[in-house]
Amino acid sequence: MSKVTMQMIADRIGISKVSVSKALNGQPGISPGLRRKIQETALEMGYTRQGENGQKRRKLAFVVPKRFFLKNENFYTTIYYYLNRKCQISGQALSNFVVDNEEEKDLAVPALLSAGVFEGIFIAGEIDEKYLNALVRLGIPIVLIDFYKASVNLDCIISDNFYLGYCATVRLLENGHRKIGFVGDTRETASIMDRYYGYCKALRQSGLPVDDRWHIVNNDPRTGVYSLDLALPEELPTAFVCHCDMAAHFLMQSLAKAGLSVPRDVSLVSFDNTDLSRFTAPKLSTFNIDRRKIALEAFNRMMGRLADRGGEPQRIYVDGSFISRESIRKID
Repeated sequence: MSKVTMQMIADRIGISKVSVSKALNGQPGISPGLRRKIQETALEMGYTRQGENGQKRRKLAFVVPKRFFLKNENFYTTIYYYLNRKCQISGQALSNFVVDNEEEKDLAVPALLSAGVFEGIFIAGEIDEKYLNALVRLGIPIVLIDFYKASVNLDCIISDNFYLGYCATVRLLENGHRKIGFVGDTRETASIMDRYYGYCKALRQSGLPVDDRWHIVNNDPRTGVYSLDLALPEELPTAFVCHCDMAAHFLMQSLAKAGLSVPRDVSLVSFDNTDLSRFTAPKLSTFNIDRRKIALEAFNRMMGRLADRGGEPQRIYVDGSFISRESIRKID
């Protein structure tokens, strides 16, 4: 396979090689929209920069709790893949650190991070606040991916989870559902809590109650492990908003054990549009979160932070889009 060059990327988009070089080297002179298009095209074509021209090769770290990284949903592994590809394209080096529950509890920061080897840290998936503060004390730039902490003012790249939770519930309301539950532990992550309160707003706005009997949790927030040993409510709603595809997948199996099917008896809508959502039976209706865009935004924010350490931290939102499949039934 021939090596992908900047000229090939320029020809694909119909622009000059100079513009491609500026976008991939983080130089000014092109619009944010064109920069993003060039970066995405470079990723798609498999471009890898060779680190020539004496450009500084920065060492960056990707830190993620094990309970988020090793689940079958591949949400964070996909983000890491695109972020690593972007680092390769721009001549940076990215190292991955998976923190297990005991290390997180004991505030055991990897020795390489403490030794000052890295110039910046990406943190993906909600990490314990004390552990986050331990990383902040290292004094190097940090960009949070898919979460935020109100007590720590840091750059972050997140989905508008409140709005997405609201939209997911509205989809069910538009299909005639009036008894709607929620699946997810709001104490686990800020994203789950935000999706839950978006769900609450949609119900309240429609004059419907938020029934605690229909708020269920089917995973262990400490380990991220999902279970089929779920006590279903005696009276079930006609639909559930599930905080992610994996939660919906396990709920679907729990319903099947009880002799119920989706969407005939219970409709489901979830989030993330992972591979799992396409392989369930029936396929899940879900909100796609653009993981490639999250990775690119995180990289660009890190480069901006390394260039200007004194600037105000930014909170950057990535949109989601609804993918309609087979798990929602329209009722009268």
